Amino acid sequence: MVGVGHGSAFIGMRMQALFNEGAPVIATDPHPDNERAIAVYKKLGFEPSGPPQETGWGLILPMLATR
Repeated sequence: MVGVGHGSAFIGMRMQALFNEGAPVIATDPHPDNERAIAVYKKLGFEPSGPPQETGWGLILPMLATR
């Protein structure tokens, strides 16, 4: 089932619900090497919001989506 759009559809529906509830911005933080996830997030309207950062959970690429 990988690569057929289920994840993108689920994330897109959840984003829409959050925006409908009044969220002004949505954030996500994939690993910078996870090109597949980053491509999906960009397709859904997320943009990197800074350089990769080391966190207590590992390296992340901060990304934000607005309406």
